Amino acid sequence: MILAIDLGSSHFKAAVFDRRMAVCGRGSSPVRHQFSSGGRVELEVADATEAFRDCVAAALRSASVDTNSLEAIAVTSQAQTFTIVGGDGRARMPFISWQDARAERTCEWLKRDPRLARFGDHSSFGEILPVLTICQIAHLKQSRPGFLRSDDRIMHLPTYLVRHLTGESVVDSNLAAMCGLYSLPREDWYPEALEVCGIRPEQLGHLVAIGEVAAHTAGTAAEFGIAAGIPVILAGNDQTAGAYGARLHESGGLLLTLGTAQVAYVCSTTPAPSDPALVRGPYPGNLHYRLAADGCGGAVVTWAQGVLSGCSTDASFFASADQSEPGCRGLVFDAELPSGAGTWKRIGLHHTVADFARAVIESLSCRMADQIRRLGVDPAGVRVLAAGGGSRASTWLRIQSETIGAPITAIDATPLDGAAGMAWAAIDARP
Repeated sequence: MILAIDLGSSHFKAAVFDRRMAVCGRGSSPVRHQFSSGGRVELEVADATEAFRDCVAAALRSASVDTNSLEAIAVTSQAQTFTIVGGDGRARMPFISWQDARAERTCEWLKRDPRLARFGDHSSFGEILPVLTICQIAHLKQSRPGFLRSDDRIMHLPTYLVRHLTGESVVDSNLAAMCGLYSLPREDWYPEALEVCGIRPEQLGHLVAIGEVAAHTAGTAAEFGIAAGIPVILAGNDQTAGAYGARLHESGGLLLTLGTAQVAYVCSTTPAPSDPALVRGPYPGNLHYRLAADGCGGAVVTWAQGVLSGCSTDASFFASADQSEPGCRGLVFDAELPSGAGTWKRIGLHHTVADFARAVIESLSCRMADQIRRLGVDPAGVRVLAAGGGSRASTWLRIQSETIGAPITAIDATPLDGAAGMAWAAIDARP
């Protein structure tokens, strides 16, 4: 049996898988972030620990499994979320979420630092972004001088929680590359980035390859009802785990995630060059990934459902969109991310609610097509898969397929599936 855990932004989820990759039990627990002025988004460490404990307990309970029968535990996670842990092993502050926007000014300052002139060559991101840990650490040192101490450790969310299970501070290369403190060509921590933040490699977790055994559970795991001696595999960020669950490494295909955001993802045998429009990094099995992400996705559909008459549910919204014709009789929808606005243009008296609904989906489909082009992939030449909530809407899937000129197959693979798959591969690779 494998226990897979997904540390998502809204819920922590867990599932127990058997050797056939059938789910024997599931658990889920919400995580409640604190949003406040100035762009602050934090998660209390005690709340995260409780959610972790609850989702694991629920999955084990529903599977009716003795933890001594677990062959491995695999963890995938949201990226960038971190806390500071003191020399006594206790967290000194809440987790700063990847959604936190306080470091915007610091980000602009870092972009001008000559030591980071080649940042894009090292990081998963082609440019320095406010959400990256490097920006948040630099901002913390500026806003709270003296707070970060020499014996403190910087622990990302999975590092902190896995330490409860194993006693080890570990982080995988896939997740590390997304924090801005790791160098892809060096396959190690990025000296110039550490210098800018005034931290040492010892203050970060021990690096392990994604998909490999990072540590084994210790006696401390009993707090979570888990036996000692179980291998723990770190499965990277949730997009990579989802792609592994879709087995992109076998098909060489293209995975489209139609979720709150839209993501186009591929993996390859060679690393992608730095590109400000793409995210790249390590993929299990010495492979590499690249992805293009767009904040416009299901969140825009949810907004449209709230403003269009008779479209308050997914079913009614997509049923309405299905009644319009391609091109929406000239109606166009634009989502303007910087201003947080969405507008319909070329509105005529002949347009109906159906036209307004379909215009939203056509716009999102065109945006996804743009992402695929940025990846340099010809969708007609590969197998195209779709996951996420939008993949269950046949109307959205059909319009997206028409837009890119290729058939799309909806799949059920989730980050939990991918994490479990990595765990089985790691177990099978043992001598």
